[in-house]
Amino acid sequence: MNKILLIEDSQMISRALSSNISKELDVEVDSAYTLAEAKARLATTHDYFAALVDLTLPDAPDGEALDEVLQWHIPAIVMTASFSEEKRDELLERGLVDYIIKDSKTSFNYVVSLLRRLYLNQFISVLVVEDSFTGMQFVTKQLKRWLLTVHEAADGVEALTILNQHPEIKMVLADYHMPVMNGMELVKALREKRDKEDLAIIGISAINEKSLSARFIKYGANDFLTKPFAPEELQCRINHNLETLELLSKLREMTYRDYLTQLFNRRYLFEKVEKQFRSAKSAGQPISLCVMDIDHFKRINDSYGHHAGDQVLQMVSALFMEHFPDCITFRLGGEEFGLITFNIPFEIALSRIEQFRIDLKDTPMNLGHPVYINASFGVTDELTDRLDEMLQAADRLLYLAKQQGRDRICTNTE
Repeated sequence: MNKILLIEDSQMISRALSSNISKELDVEVDSAYTLAEAKARLATTHDYFAALVDLTLPDAPDGEALDEVLQWHIPAIVMTASFSEEKRDELLERGLVDYIIKDSKTSFNYVVSLLRRLYLNQFISVLVVEDSFTGMQFVTKQLKRWLLTVHEAADGVEALTILNQHPEIKMVLADYHMPVMNGMELVKALREKRDKEDLAIIGISAINEKSLSARFIKYGANDFLTKPFAPEELQCRINHNLETLELLSKLREMTYRDYLTQLFNRRYLFEKVEKQFRSAKSAGQPISLCVMDIDHFKRINDSYGHHAGDQVLQMVSALFMEHFPDCITFRLGGEEFGLITFNIPFEIALSRIEQFRIDLKDTPMNLGHPVYINASFGVTDELTDRLDEMLQAADRLLYLAKQQGRDRICTNTE
């Protein structure tokens, strides 16, 4: 779902919020200024993933708009001009996601960040490991309210089974005191398979033992919560850890991607693909490796400038990814690119590379006027002990293709 319902009687605030949300989140915002308008919206549209609700409206002075939104099971964020502990308790008891005091620009920035979190949560799975029915019910209820997909396990052994079945799970909340396998043992078992950059773990315990939180974190947990905790604390810890995972994912992506072409780079090849190479080789799967070099690329830089050369590299990369979406494509440097295929027969891989060679020379590069290019290829399926050795073999075949006149493919079977 990618729409937000904004219920706010101030047109100035509504327009400002709507503009900021649409710009930052690229989602559609439906505005309502009264309870009657909100009811009309809700009666005709059911794809809102969240609603921003002003507590006081001309035709709903006592929070009736919030009741209307919650009746449709839409996560609600309340906007209010005043705050008290009594009002906070009342609002949280009614089941809203959060509340915002309308007192500054910072508050509106927080609204946007909270909506972004809710939108992203629709695609995130978490696992709650808790043997207490009451504890499980409390945590699960909060997580579902924040649009997370929730899996449940009563002990560590069951948790490991669920994680094997659902590798997409990005966060585990693990109670310490459980039968069969406690939370600490679960953390140790999980860290043998998945690191902190891939799976966030929050330890939970009602035991007031000073060293327990430190022990959890030393064994690999990202965070720790002591029972009882408020829903807001749980929400903040979850948001913080999910945002950290996303930031690390972006950093990894930047590390493993070539900046100009967005293809994978050498680092990705030898840090990540090397493992896949060994696994596929052990399983007896066919592996093909191709190295491609654009012919006479220097002429493009000399004739049109380096900016035009960069444009050509980007266009070639886009065509490369389009032809091989199911394979690993990478840039080795300069005008040299690579491709590795797993579990594809060599004859099929070679046929696809040949089709790419033909399509590349027939595709005009738009540099103000059409410019046509071609490339040479070295392709091998002869397995070596290491991936870099196979890459060197393909590179030697590429050199041979250059010697034989360019715009051709040389293979180890010739």
